[in-house]
Amino acid sequence: MDTALLRLYEGLVRAGYFDPASNSPYRDLAWSDVNTPEAKTLAVKSATDGMVLKKNDGTLPIDLEGKSVAIIGHWGNATRSMLGPYSGLSPYYHGPVYAAEQLGLSVNYASGPINQSTSDKDTWTSDALVAAEASDIILYFGGVDMSVESEDLDRYSIALPGAQLALINQLSKMGKPLIITQLGDQTDDTPLLENGNVSAILWAGFPGQSGGTAVFSVLTGETPPAGRLPVTQYPSSYVDEVSLLNMALRPSDSNPGRTYRWYNEPVLQFGHGLHYTTFRTLLDAESLARNYNMTSLSEGCEEAHPDLCEFASITISVENKGEVTSDYIALVFVSGEYGPEPYPIKSLAGYTRLRGVTAGDATAATIRITLGALARVDSMGNTVLYPGTYHVQVGVPADDEMVFTLEGDAWILDKFPQPPKEQGLN
Repeated sequence: MDTALLRLYEGLVRAGYFDPASNSPYRDLAWSDVNTPEAKTLAVKSATDGMVLKKNDGTLPIDLEGKSVAIIGHWGNATRSMLGPYSGLSPYYHGPVYAAEQLGLSVNYASGPINQSTSDKDTWTSDALVAAEASDIILYFGGVDMSVESEDLDRYSIALPGAQLALINQLSKMGKPLIITQLGDQTDDTPLLENGNVSAILWAGFPGQSGGTAVFSVLTGETPPAGRLPVTQYPSSYVDEVSLLNMALRPSDSNPGRTYRWYNEPVLQFGHGLHYTTFRTLLDAESLARNYNMTSLSEGCEEAHPDLCEFASITISVENKGEVTSDYIALVFVSGEYGPEPYPIKSLAGYTRLRGVTAGDATAATIRITLGALARVDSMGNTVLYPGTYHVQVGVPADDEMVFTLEGDAWILDKFPQPPKEQGLN
C-alpha cells in the first residue's frame, strides 16, 4: 500500500496538483491543445478497434451508396451516453445520425425504448415502423447505457429489455436487412442470434465521442471488425443460478462458476469475434520443447518477481484465407490438470493484434508467455507453478494445439502475505 500511495502522489506532483495555478502549465490547457487532428483520428481508431462482430449472415459489409436507412433506437442520435462511465468532457458528439448524414445518406430516424417493459405505455413503435417502412435498410441502435446500469444502479436482469426485444421482433418481420448495433455492456443475445431475420449484430460498447462515425466505418467495411469479446456473455437465466452474495469463481453445488475459466455454457464465449474474412491460425511446433525441468526454469530466471520471467516465445502463423484485408487478434490459452482441483477450463496466456493481414497472405507473430501465465493460485493465495501436462491452444474456437510437460517440484513464484500466526486465519 505504501508503494501504491507513493506512486499516486508522484503522479500528482508531476502534474502540478499541489503547485499554485501560476506555476502549472496544465492549468492553461485549452481545447486547441487536446482536440487535435491526431486526437480525433485516434478517437475513431480506438472505437473501431474494440468493436465486436457477434453475428453476420453475409449482409455485412454493406454498400449504403444510394440507399435510404432507418436509424432506430435510443442511441441512434446519442450524445453523452456514448462516453460511458468515468469519462471526461468531449469536444463533440458524433452519433449514428450525424455519421450517416456525413456520408450523404437519406436518413429516417426514430428513437426507441431503453429499459421499458412490454407493459409500459408504447410511445415508440409506430414512429419506428414508419421510419423502417420508408427505408431500404434498418439499422437498430440499442442495448443498455448508464441509465440502466452504473456504479449505484445494479441490474437484476441481463436480458435485453423487453420493449427493445419486442420492437426488434417487429422490425425483423418487415423483410429488410436488419443490423443491430449494441451500446453498453452485454445482454443475453440468444433471441437475436436465433432470429433468422436479424442480419447482423455489432457490439460497440461505449465508443466515445466519434462512436457513430466508427460504427459506420465498420458496417461499410472501411474498417473490417477484428475485436474480441472481453467478457463472457451469460444466458439470462444465469442470474437465478448464482447468488449475488456468492463471489466464488469456481463451480460448486450452489454456483455454476464465473468467467470463461470456470463457466462452460455461455451464449457467446470470451474471445468471440467474427470477421469479414476467414483466418487460419497455426502454432509453430518448434516454439516449445516437449519437456521442461522446473529447476532449469528457476535457474534461468533473474527477475525479482519470478512470475514475470519468460517461459517461452510462441510463434504463430496467421493465414487470411478470404478476400478482405483485416486485422486479427490471436489469443493463446493454456489448460490441463495440474495444481489444485477443480481445474479451470482454460486460461489466457498471451495475445497480440496483427494489423492489416492481406487477403490471401500469411504472416507470423510472436507471443511472449510468462511463468505467471502458466501458474495457479493455491489455498493460501500463493502463485505456484505446478508440474504436469499443459495444453496450448490458439484461437476461439481453437485452431491449433500443442502439448508440453513441466517436471520437478512445484515452485512458488510469488508468496501472498499471510496474517501473523497469533491472529490465525480467521
